[in-house]
Amino acid sequence: MNRQKRKQKDFIIPFCEGEAEKLLFSFLKITYSNKTMGFARPINLCGVRDFDEFKRKYLKNCKAYSLKPKKDFKNVNFLFILDNDLNDSKKIEKFILKEGHLLQLCDPNTEGLILSLIGKKQICSTDNVNFRKKCKDNFESHFNCEAHKLKDAQLRKIFSSLKIVQTNLIVLHELFTK
Repeated sequence: MNRQKRKQKDFIIPFCEGEAEKLLFSFLKITYSNKTMGFARPINLCGVRDFDEFKRKYLKNCKAYSLKPKKDFKNVNFLFILDNDLNDSKKIEKFILKEGHLLQLCDPNTEGLILSLIGKKQICSTDNVNFRKKCKDNFESHFNCEAHKLKDAQLRKIFSSLKIVQTNLIVLHELFTK
């Protein structure tokens, strides 16, 4: 019996900083993915405060997948979706890229990104901790809910075209349209 060798499909395992990033990823995947790449259900890292906490969660979650031997999993990638306003954002970014993983930073953070997409750009005029709180407060004032509780209709209005994703979430755009 002749068996045809089937090409292994690329597969992405997304790790999201929190519920808002998980919601955003899931919505965009359903809305814009062309289905040529497989995606696991997003994993919630339940927040990240600094590099040490990120590394602990990284080691715990990535080791749980035990992707050995590497040759059998060459088309599997980890994708991290994180806010870009942590004090250690640059250090975390460098670590993720050095490990060969994919990274989508939400700039300045998920709430600030969404607010800027609707014309309410957030300006950082304070330290990162207070700026994060300011963005979350402004988001709740405008949408009357936290970011992870946005409804599909609201998200469809905000991300009304693939061009918005292409401009603001480059890594996700590339994965969904590859």
